[in-house]
Amino acid sequence: MKNVIISTGNLNYQYAVVDCIFAFDHAEERFLAGTDPHQAFNGVKQKLKDRCMELGGDAVINTNFEYRSAHAEGLFGAKQVIEIFAYGTVIQFSQT
Repeated sequence: MKNVIISTGNLNYQYAVVDCIFAFDHAEERFLAGTDPHQAFNGVKQKLKDRCMELGGDAVINTNFEYRSAHAEGLFGAKQVIEIFAYGTVIQFSQT
């Protein structure tokens, strides 16, 4: 399995743009147990990597991450949900 780079900036390599992609993940826990935002962050990064590989890319550049936190009252008590959205540009390194 190849190592896909996820970068919030550009890379100093020659490359061809493949496509723009979007990914979403979330973490949900009972309110008092707390929610681990790293779970959602790692999940969304993995989804970006998976989609990049499906498209034959080597990296996702200029990636933007956004999040939303919500609290909900349910039948079994309160829950906290953290959602992370990410989008970026899939690139393929040029052969030199």
